[in-house]
Amino acid sequence: MENLIKIVKCLKQAEEGWLWAREISRRVELHHKTVSRLINKHLTMFVEVQRLEPFNVQMIRLKPDTDVNSVFRFLSVMEKISNK
Repeated sequence: MENLIKIVKCLKQAEEGWLWAREISRRVELHHKTVSRLINKHLTMFVEVQRLEPFNVQMIRLKPDTDVNSVFRFLSVMEKISNK
């Protein structure tokens, strides 16, 4: 949960800018595969992803109409559900 919050805050600080998974991982001090896995597993409805071929790079940003507080509420509800 803490790592997801770090990722969402990092994406929010980017202010509509695109970041790649390795840059997010540097900013939040997590492994880049952990960042990719968490985004793909928990945040797909809140982010836009562009894949740049042939470089196999994944560019990520929050959707323009996404409210960070609603993301945090969603994550807290999902955590409560998974703990039961």
